[in-house]
Amino acid sequence: MQQTHNPEHYPNDEISLTDIFKKLWLRRGLLVILPIVTLLLAVVFIFLSAVKTTTPTVYFVQLNGIEKSSYPNGARFSPQDLLIPEVLEHASAQLGLDFNDKLRQAIQVEYGMPTSLGLSKKYQKRLSAKGLTATEIDQINKEYEENLSHDSQRGLRISINHSDLGLNAEEASALAYALPSSWSYVYSTKYRVLIDTSLNNISIIKKHNPLEKTSDILAARNSIRRMNQGLKTLSKDNRLQSIVSESNLNSEDLKSSLQLFEEIYFRPLLAGLFHNPDQVANSFIIETQLQIDEINVNLSEFDRIVDDIRSFRLQTGGKVDSSIDRESVQLGDNTIQQIIDLANQASLSDYLQRTLSSRRELAAQKASLETELSRSNSKLDLVNKEFLTLAIDDFKFLKQEYTSLLKASCGITRNSYGDFYQPIGEPEVIGGRLPDKTLMIFALAVSAGITLSMVMALILPYREKEPVFEVKTTLKSAI
Repeated sequence: MQQTHNPEHYPNDEISLTDIFKKLWLRRGLLVILPIVTLLLAVVFIFLSAVKTTTPTVYFVQLNGIEKSSYPNGARFSPQDLLIPEVLEHASAQLGLDFNDKLRQAIQVEYGMPTSLGLSKKYQKRLSAKGLTATEIDQINKEYEENLSHDSQRGLRISINHSDLGLNAEEASALAYALPSSWSYVYSTKYRVLIDTSLNNISIIKKHNPLEKTSDILAARNSIRRMNQGLKTLSKDNRLQSIVSESNLNSEDLKSSLQLFEEIYFRPLLAGLFHNPDQVANSFIIETQLQIDEINVNLSEFDRIVDDIRSFRLQTGGKVDSSIDRESVQLGDNTIQQIIDLANQASLSDYLQRTLSSRRELAAQKASLETELSRSNSKLDLVNKEFLTLAIDDFKFLKQEYTSLLKASCGITRNSYGDFYQPIGEPEVIGGRLPDKTLMIFALAVSAGITLSMVMALILPYREKEPVFEVKTTLKSAI
């Protein structure tokens, strides 16, 4: 017997769109209220984020004359040099701001360049290439770190949180301009970082020196030493060799004139200094003799060290010879001990050379002091009034020329570098009070609210109200 298939006997698994729309319509209040709630929550989130968000004014500058984190004179440079009290006080005075700790805390200075972002994208592209080995990846990362460090240290990133200072964007930009300018001024004038450190302590006093008393002669002696040291430094610097003084004398010319003054005038002055010795002259003799005694003690110590080194080499049976071919060294069964002996001998050889070099320097100092002491014992009165007048005039001229030459050298060095920085663009406010992609956050919040409300409308049961006429019929039947 053939069975007939009635479609009504099958379970109804199909979803009725009519029922879905009916449920959604019945829950239309939920579909409206829930998206509004999620939108309000997004607004609250944006508001809280805006309160915590900072909008700093950022200013990039490129460094000039600063290489390997050092000023032209060799002093170490740090981005924090822009935030020392002298620089902040100078910048604040220009803008009429109050200098306090709050200003220091609201400013950040660090190495950085706007080109660093492009460099990062360049190496990201290289790393995205297919088929790279682990060695190649390590090499690319190493190159990236080296180039990033070199690129970032070419400039500074100045960030000012002007909202904490109660400043507007224009006032913050003015402060950003004033900060590197004040740093360049303070460090070039007060700390003199443009001038070679060897020139920092060779200036002399231009005060008139009558060359009569012992103190005058000793002061002139100190000035002559400083001038000799300064002229020697200037003559070694290629940038400063062509600089001339007010009388058109360069460093070599002035050096020759100074040597001539020492031979003709100063040595007789120093020799006749102790013809009528005073307290200063006696003190000079005593101090010079004490220096010679101290040098003798140091020389004896150096001699003892040299003897100890020689004794050690004899005990080990070794002989240090720098001309030995390293490849000709033959090692036997006691290889490790031989290597140790060779290392000790090489180390002692270097130490011996340094010791002998220091001893020669001390011996030269001793000879110079003994010469001065011998001059003081000559007690020759070789100075007359006319000789003294010529010596005073010549010494005055040399001091004026040296001072003008040193001043011109400092000016040339300052002009060759100019300021320590060069602006890159203008200060600008980075970001805003509203977080990034605020509109997207609002759209996602509304979409999430609509989706959640639709799911709840379909899942939650809904109890329909019975029609009014059916209720009335039921009441009649009951009566």
